Parts: sequence; structure tokens; C-alpha cells
Amino acid sequence: MLRDHEIFHTPQSIDPARATRIETPAAWNDDTDAETVEVLPLVAEIGKSYDSGWCTYVFEHAQAPELEVLCGGVNSKTPRAGAIWRQGNLLHFGFEQTPRQMNETGRNLLVNSIAYIARFTDDRPIVRTPSVFFAGGKRIWDRGAIARLVNSPGRDLSLLKYYTSPALYEESQDRSREELGAWFRENEPWIHADESGKLALDEEARSFETGPATVEFLRRAVEALRDEGERAALARRLLDRYVPEGPADRDRAEDWAAWYAENRPYLFFSDTGGYRWYVDPLARARSVPTDELRGAARATREPLVPRSAAKR
Repeated sequence: MLRDHEIFHTPQSIDPARATRIETPAAWNDDTDAETVEVLPLVAEIGKSYDSGWCTYVFEHAQAPELEVLCGGVNSKTPRAGAIWRQGNLLHFGFEQTPRQMNETGRNLLVNSIAYIARFTDDRPIVRTPSVFFAGGKRIWDRGAIARLVNSPGRDLSLLKYYTSPALYEESQDRSREELGAWFRENEPWIHADESGKLALDEEARSFETGPATVEFLRRAVEALRDEGERAALARRLLDRYVPEGPADRDRAEDWAAWYAENRPYLFFSDTGGYRWYVDPLARARSVPTDELRGAARATREPLVPRSAAKR
């Protein structure tokens, strides 16, 4: 199913009637039972072999408000991987072919994508993830990696060893797929990435009885700073762990309360961004809650008039 996105409509018109159906890529079998999928060819010779482009598992970073998937593409990974996507004012156009190799649809899609990203003059990338392509780089898994594995009957549960810490992997042993799914749903609020990027249980967060990725956690942790003894100390440790972008004076409960009240509408949590809370600077600058500032709403400039409309 083709996305109904601006890049398929303006400023160049792209005819959806040019879509065709191809055999579903074998790598997609865990995600769909369909024998064929609808695609929009970007080259003239569909059956010809071309150099592969680059797709990204953007769906893992869905918590990031500045990230937007514009278009998918045929790939050997998953149908949910992004081929054209935006983070802030940066555009990723993952199709490898040059404009000379593309057909009219491909060239128009490239032009429209450039026109679209040009509208985002104020937005910037917020979430930062480590790169596995550099020395010492590590991949931070989102908690959904466990659910995706458990919910895919064709995938071997032993792959959990790749995502999880040794201790968490040990917890998964001797459980059926159904039992593992139930266990994950119960423990998901307390799962985070350890120092190596592997998923692990945060026992301190569990003892606080509120998942760190929830707004309720922020409210309760800030309130707990006013208490005395171990609960205040626990709240401070959890805030240091999950809210690195806090007030200048991190020891004063009053400063935390003021920071939380000021930034509450503009806060969001990211697993792959380090299992932490971020402040959305664009939302704060516009005084618009970050939950309401997604996709094209984050643009600064209005869209260009479609070429066909301009001629009229």
C-alpha cells in the first residue's frame, strides 16, 4: 500500500496508476502472508539488476518526534524499514540509482523529497544513537525487539541472546513462546539497555514501582525528592539515570519541580536514544506540546504549489 504523503503530490505530480505488483520479497514473510505487494517502480527496467541502496530500521526510533518516514521500498530486510526518511532538517534518500538511471517517477520523487526537506529550516535532530560502524560502537536495542521476536513464530527464540544481557537471557529460558510473551508484558516497564547496549532489568526502577518511560514516573520521582531517606536517594539515582537533561542544580527538589512544570509538555522518552528523557526544543520554542508536533507540522515553510496547479 503506497503512503499518502506530500512527496507523492508536490511540487511534481506522481501518478499512482503507475504502481505495479511484484512477488513479495522472501525476507518479508514473517511480516505478511501476501503473495504479492504493490510498488511504484522508480526505474524503467523493473527486472534489471541494480546496485542496492540503503534502508534503515526507523520503526525502532518511533518515539523521536523529529523523525518521520516518508517512503518505504523493496529490500532484503523488512517491509517496515524506511527508504526515504527525515530526522530534523536531514534527509535520507536510500535509493541507489542516479537520476539518469531513474524513470520519470523516480526523478520526480527525488525532487519532491528535496523540496520537502527544504521546508524544515528550524527542526533539528534530537535523538542521538551510537553507530556500530565506529570502533567501540554499540547498538542500543529498543524494548520492542523482544516483542517482535516473540510475536514472530518463524523466528528462533534463541536469538534473544543477541538482544539481551546474560541475566535477562537466563530469565527467558525454559519458557514457551506464550509464557515469554506474558513475562515480557509484565516486566517491560523495567527493561532498559545496560552499558553494552543489551536489554536488562533495572531492579531499582522496579522497586520504585513506576516505569521510567512514563510521565507518572517523572511526577513521582520529582515529588519523592522532597522526602527523606532512601526513597529520595532512589529517586535521585533514577533521575540521574533517565533524565540527564534536568535543572542546573540537580540536588534541589524545588529546581526539579520548576524544571518539570516548565518542560512537561515538551518531554519525550526514547529507548534507542539511550533510555532517557529529552526536551523537544522546537516544541518548546513554539509552545506546542511535542505530542502534537509531528511530521509536516514541524516544518517552517509552507509546501510549494504543485506544478500542475501553478500552470492553471
